[in-house]
Amino acid sequence: MAERSYLSIGQVVNFLRGAYPDLSNSKIRFLEDEGLITPHRTPKGYRQYSKEDVDRLEVILHLQKTRYMPLNVIKQKLDSATDLSTLAYEVGLLSDLPMKQEPKETQQKLHPIEDIPDLLGVEISFIRALADNDLIRIVRSPQNRELVDGRDFKIIRQCAELNRFHIEPRNLRQYVVSANRESPMFEQVLIAMLGSDDSDDERDKKLERAFNKLHDLTDGVHTALLKNRVFESLNAVVEDADLDDIDDKMTRAEAAKQEAKQESAETSQPVQKGSPRRGRTAKNSSK
Repeated sequence: MAERSYLSIGQVVNFLRGAYPDLSNSKIRFLEDEGLITPHRTPKGYRQYSKEDVDRLEVILHLQKTRYMPLNVIKQKLDSATDLSTLAYEVGLLSDLPMKQEPKETQQKLHPIEDIPDLLGVEISFIRALADNDLIRIVRSPQNRELVDGRDFKIIRQCAELNRFHIEPRNLRQYVVSANRESPMFEQVLIAMLGSDDSDDERDKKLERAFNKLHDLTDGVHTALLKNRVFESLNAVVEDADLDDIDDKMTRAEAAKQEAKQESAETSQPVQKGSPRRGRTAKNSSK
């Protein structure tokens, strides 16, 4: 079966309708008539939408929804943009739309790989790239059908969003290595926390709460470390001049502290017995 590199107009509508409920096939065709998008056409004239087409369409819909821009202004903004991902970030699109959550029944099923473009709006080739880099797993049925675990849908959506920043599946391999390295630590802690007296349902709930707590803490450490490394690399917070100033201040403070310590030692030194009396006696005898 040939892999699908494009989405149909119906798949695009399904993909974006969660954020734009009034989106329809006719609206997309209207935007094409206005020259805002130009989908690929098959020899038979069917419209096919690439990832870039979908991203461009989402920017258009976002600007209409949040900025109330007329189409001619949107077209000028798109035509003058050097990079669509940068434009999407600048207009707040990438941080504006919440990540869709899959229903529990969807997460607990295996889905044929050919259904993924309709369900998630991503290409089969992208799913294969994720599997090739161990980000998800493609399960094979006894009849060699390729199936995708619904629990991996969240990862697929997140990786698709990262792809807007030109972060490809191969760039995310480091997180697979990190997860493999961290999972034994989580398992060891969670086993000790769970105990064995709960029912299966209670155990699952306790496991979920404990995992989320551990994840929040370790993710907080990871996020802080990553942010520090990135910010230091892009724009050093502490400059050389600051370091010199800190050294001078600390040196002066240490010298003052040492001086105060010496003065305190001198004033608290005990008076030697007999010395003052002998001095006064000698003085009196001289008279």
